[in-house]
Amino acid sequence: MKRTIGDFLLDRLSQIGVKDILGVPGDYNLQLLIQAEKRKDINFVGTRNELNGGYAADGYSRLNGISALLTTYGVGDLSAINAIAGAYAEYVPIVCITGAPPLNSMYRRRFLHHTTAEGNFEDVMSCYRSFTVAQARIAPQNAVEEIDRVLRACVRKKRPVYLQIPSDITFFEIDVYNEKLSLRQQTSDAQQLNAVVACIEEKLAKAQNPSALLGMALDRFGLHDATQSMIENLQIPFATTSAAQCVLDGDHPQWIGGYSGHSSSDLVKAAIEESDCLFGLNVKFTDSNSSYFTQKIPENMIDIRPFRTIIGHQVFEGVSAIELLNRLSEIKPPRKYQNWKPKTAKTGNSWVAKKDEKLIQNRFWERVEKFIKPHDVVVTEAGTSMRGVKILDMPSGITIISQPLWLSIGYSLPALFGSSLAQPDRRQMIFIGDGSFQLTAQEVSSFFEHDLKPIIFLINNRGYTIERAIMGFHAKYNDIPNWNYRQLFDAFSDGKEYFARQVNTEDDLEKALNEAEKVPDQLRLIEIMFDPLDIPKAVQSSANMVAAFNYGPRGLRELDKKIDD
Repeated sequence: MKRTIGDFLLDRLSQIGVKDILGVPGDYNLQLLIQAEKRKDINFVGTRNELNGGYAADGYSRLNGISALLTTYGVGDLSAINAIAGAYAEYVPIVCITGAPPLNSMYRRRFLHHTTAEGNFEDVMSCYRSFTVAQARIAPQNAVEEIDRVLRACVRKKRPVYLQIPSDITFFEIDVYNEKLSLRQQTSDAQQLNAVVACIEEKLAKAQNPSALLGMALDRFGLHDATQSMIENLQIPFATTSAAQCVLDGDHPQWIGGYSGHSSSDLVKAAIEESDCLFGLNVKFTDSNSSYFTQKIPENMIDIRPFRTIIGHQVFEGVSAIELLNRLSEIKPPRKYQNWKPKTAKTGNSWVAKKDEKLIQNRFWERVEKFIKPHDVVVTEAGTSMRGVKILDMPSGITIISQPLWLSIGYSLPALFGSSLAQPDRRQMIFIGDGSFQLTAQEVSSFFEHDLKPIIFLINNRGYTIERAIMGFHAKYNDIPNWNYRQLFDAFSDGKEYFARQVNTEDDLEKALNEAEKVPDQLRLIEIMFDPLDIPKAVQSSANMVAAFNYGPRGLRELDKKIDD
């Protein structure tokens, strides 16, 4: 049947689950936007700039399963590329669409605006090749095949893809198939699957201390349920890397804690490092999740990746992780392992505000643990916020959105906008420092525009606290100007009601939290005032490792100004 190129692309986006396209209008993408505005199944949502749009698409995708970002050529897609690189690093599927110059102008190598005026129309594509798993420039003769190829790669590989849609072709009619895009995943080679299951059963039969370590993107690859079933069937303990916090419930009785090399608890280190049959679920060790490569992982770890499994020197290609985990959920464990004990029941959080006591970081996070409810979405920013949330004892059903690998400051605020847009019925909250907030603050206006009501905990400690802890406690480069955040929200709110409190003491915090819970129909800003040098011991310890790794023993460090433990 006949369909315009623009409508065919929008059809396909709708079929794979995209309900909202985030981004910024530009002169090369307006024709596609006109087509989108006529539809009921898909909606364009403008963001305040393209970088924020990329971050928002990242947050949207983490809850929705996939997202789309629309920019204009050159100035738009290069503004967004930092966010797309982060999504690539962290396995977040985003369909990046850019309105490109007219096809005939690219063929004739004309000198156009938003280009370097050298007739080079491959430079932007070259930039995106490093951070996407498939790319295409659409033309009438290739539109069906290329759009389908690129979208399949996005869905299957759980990473961004890039489509250039020339501005002069979106209304061209093409012949299309009257069927939905097939997204069926490739199944395992039966012989390979049987071989790896047999190998694992042999290891389990000899094992005394099996355990599991959960890595990144298990939820994006759809491995959540199968992983939990396997762990519960085998009755083994599991630990999580930072990217897997709360992928399985934080109150699961078999969860023993987070693993990060020598910074882990003795219980977790023993269970992981001394395991004689360790299951690694898409584990990738980086400086930040391993306490600077101090992990001690058994060489024969069962390394289960989405489409292959590695055991020691054996590589089993063509094995689907979900099929393997389902098989392991059905086998009979050879024995009852005695290498872990069920957790004792929680005693409950007994935090009580100390009247007129100045609020400090450690006490704040204790109270936050009591505030978070089952099924909340918790968004955290790089810095003290991410580390604060990392140590909390979480209830069931929590989703944590963070960027523990790419660590781009400013990410979390627009990511919260995207996640709130994707699932507006869930209670969502963010913990963000003032330094990070100032990078992407304009996206606050999008919450008001779309009547989204998250809780924003703004950690105001007058600068870059993590950088202070790494190097330069009193250095001017770690200072930032203090904003009147309440007035900023007044400017962004366009007259809509919102809740705002500034917290200095423990009883301020208790009152603000209690009052905030009574106005769920308003966006809520709770500004937490901390001393710039209020640095928790765990944060300082982590910062010391960063400084030692980045600058070495001869690096310029303020050793004489260390904060007392």
